[in-house]
Amino acid sequence: MHGKKHSQTINRREFVGNTVKLVTIGSLLMPVVEACGNKRSSHTGTTGPDTTKGKTSKNISKKHPRKKWSHESLVMNNKTRVIHFPTALVYTYYDEIKPGHMQEISRAAWNPNAGNSPKLSREQSGNIIEILTLQELGKEINDTSLIIAIDTLSIAFREEYEKANSKNFRLHELMLQLVALNNTIPADQKWMTFNAKVKRPEQLRKRQDWMSTETKFMDRINYITQRRNDYISRLNKRAVKYSFT
Repeated sequence: MHGKKHSQTINRREFVGNTVKLVTIGSLLMPVVEACGNKRSSHTGTTGPDTTKGKTSKNISKKHPRKKWSHESLVMNNKTRVIHFPTALVYTYYDEIKPGHMQEISRAAWNPNAGNSPKLSREQSGNIIEILTLQELGKEINDTSLIIAIDTLSIAFREEYEKANSKNFRLHELMLQLVALNNTIPADQKWMTFNAKVKRPEQLRKRQDWMSTETKFMDRINYITQRRNDYISRLNKRAVKYSFT
């Protein structure tokens, strides 16, 4: 009996001793664990404000909110000789062009066919040319203005801009409508005219399947011409929206 009590006392001592050891080791390891955790967190979300998360990024965004800036006309950055159209109708934010570097230019003053003509911003060229195309239709939509609009829109698919715009379905759709509504382009030449003016992507998405074959293309042409007045009305509304002085 005495031996049993002695054994229990020893076991309790060993248990208490082991517990103390574990607590001591744990307290020594905690700084190491915390340091490792801090090291991992310091590399999280360093790719920019759009991908960072947590309180730190929110505090930074509040301290340095992105400045809204726009300008309702065609402008050239004299420092880079690049043309922009930073309208608030399209953009919420746009990288500001400082007043000392910004020059307003009229559509007539910009000749895209001139060899030394300043180039459009490649990334924004699709939006810019869409606006300029709709401006050509602002006064009246007829065969003459449609031809001018087709030539203007085709600039988006020139070599210097085709990479940025070959997948822009809005531009393809607009060109489809311009070609369909133009009475001076015979029905049997509309497919050829369309392909001469645009750059099609190598792989078409589902909503672009209408331009995969001439048959599908002509089905769309016929659909639009049968609803001519409706499509002209829609183009008028878009042209009015982007009617700049």
